[in-house]
Amino acid sequence: MEYDLVVVAKGSEVAKKAVKKALEIAENDGIKVIYLIFVNDTNFYSKSGYVNLEKELEQGIENISRIVLNKLEAIILNADNRIEVKKIELKGKTAEEILKFVKTNRVKTLIVPKEERGPIEKSLTHGEVKPFFSEIKQNVENFIIIE
Repeated sequence: MEYDLVVVAKGSEVAKKAVKKALEIAENDGIKVIYLIFVNDTNFYSKSGYVNLEKELEQGIENISRIVLNKLEAIILNADNRIEVKKIELKGKTAEEILKFVKTNRVKTLIVPKEERGPIEKSLTHGEVKPFFSEIKQNVENFIIIE
């Protein structure tokens, strides 16, 4: 499948900046759809001593994903209600799922909000993001990191 503009959704101020950047790109390039992608990563929490609560964690993360996606969607629609928002929810390890997504789909522009020790970084071994970002760059036309 082809995606012109994808934003990795997180519940942070940096994510709001990423969505605003996506709006700017959409308006400048005439893009009509912004895709928000959220990864439900129970593996992240299971490493923190919540091993026996996997089902409950999954349900909780799904609730969080809906809240995050709806908040970011509202920012987009309030700024420009002509732009359509489509939400994509994935399950698994954050970095692996995002890489799988960009490898199996044609993504023109991917915007990633990057924060100090955020969920994407924590899901990687020792928080190392350089290999993750390098691999993404090889699979998307435009890769934008928002800090």
